[in-house]
Amino acid sequence: MKTINNFIKSLIPAGLMIVVLAIMACSTSDSTINTSDSTIKTSDDLDIAAKGYTNSDRIVSVSWLNKHMNDKNLKIIDVRSLTEGLPEKYNGGHIAGAINIPAGSTFQQEINGIKGMLPSAAHIENILSENGIKPTDTIIFYDDNKSLWASRALWGMDVYGHKDSKLLDGDIKLWIAKGYAVSLETPLITKSSYKFSGTPNTNLIADLETVQGSIEGKAEVLDTRSPDEYSGKNLRGNARGGHIPGSVLIEWKQNVSEDGSFLPAKDLKDLYVSANIDSGDEVYTLCQTAVRATHSWFVLSELLGYPDVSVYDGSAIEWANREDTALEVR
Repeated sequence: MKTINNFIKSLIPAGLMIVVLAIMACSTSDSTINTSDSTIKTSDDLDIAAKGYTNSDRIVSVSWLNKHMNDKNLKIIDVRSLTEGLPEKYNGGHIAGAINIPAGSTFQQEINGIKGMLPSAAHIENILSENGIKPTDTIIFYDDNKSLWASRALWGMDVYGHKDSKLLDGDIKLWIAKGYAVSLETPLITKSSYKFSGTPNTNLIADLETVQGSIEGKAEVLDTRSPDEYSGKNLRGNARGGHIPGSVLIEWKQNVSEDGSFLPAKDLKDLYVSANIDSGDEVYTLCQTAVRATHSWFVLSELLGYPDVSVYDGSAIEWANREDTALEVR
């Protein structure tokens, strides 16, 4: 590099030297933004790298976000719910620059009498447009419950093809516990015209008929609910209780540590292999309305790299309220 610099100095007038050296510095540095596709890279996130995930680019640590929150094309989305129509949680303190887009009303909707289903692309596009989100943005989702609702948002964006979305490891509680500042200011929003591109990835969604096939041994069903829901003690308002015959119970909370962050890859792998959920299996995740199910989908699909995992979007609220579906109670 020293020889190259001396050669350049001999050819370029001194007045242009600063410009040339600045360009060279940019070209040789490990920039966080890939200018070819504007995707924000996270190779410098050592906290996440230490966990050994298969796809560490789908998740960022609170320390990384604190350093990169002003990166170009990065949007932070707070998916916490409204209280009587008002963003009270968000207004009480949020990560600076974050926009409140509640996951419950954006990524769930009653369809054909089944609550909690994934809405149409147009429904989500309208909300993203109102909040100034662009297809080229890198989105960081966070909530206040161990990334539970944030995972639903990320899954929904993956289904319809947003290029780059990630979860904040932990949630705003961990952010605050680490001593990072919260803001009471609402950022100015310039509306956009958001459109998903391409065809929805329906491989990420399992329907009732597909899950029924698992009873004949064609796949594994992962039940992510509580033990009482699985056993049939807690009906959650459903007509019947219990679980799909042959399904495996691993409650979604087992994916995370006490501070709300995801367990390291080795611990997660041990958890699922101990329940005979192997990477070569076709896996359908479910819960009550496919929120906890998306949390476990994220773990298997993104953090552990299982190649064939989908979410049963109808989940128990569809299955347990029909008369033609099998349930076991124990």
